[in-house]
Amino acid sequence: MIFMAIPGIGSGSGSNNAFTSATSDNFVSKDTFLRLLITQLKNQDPLNPQESHEFVSQLAQFSSLEQMTNLSKSIASVLESSVTNLIGKSVAVIDALGNEVTGRVDGIVYYADGPAVSVGGNDYPLASIQSVAM
Repeated sequence: MIFMAIPGIGSGSGSNNAFTSATSDNFVSKDTFLRLLITQLKNQDPLNPQESHEFVSQLAQFSSLEQMTNLSKSIASVLESSVTNLIGKSVAVIDALGNEVTGRVDGIVYYADGPAVSVGGNDYPLASIQSVAM
């Protein structure tokens, strides 16, 4: 079996290391996946080539990955646009202590893990919303 270095993938400690950046998010990028597939094709044993159904399977997995990524982006976009419709509405939320807090949504705050509503000067994640009223 022949092993070959792929540019951007390896054991280096640089910040441009594609493997490090891909695994830091627990997600292999489409670019990395395609590089690995192409390298696999280039370096396969000509006397014992990989079965064609294995390539079809890998391409199907890649297609599924791409569709899930696009769906995730679409859902995030819909969520972000619908959150702004909560501004000015009365909501009931559960605070960190498990108490129900009611009030009017003053604004939306965007954190790394998603948007939150601002009620009475405190921010609450969307999952804590129990009800919405006009």
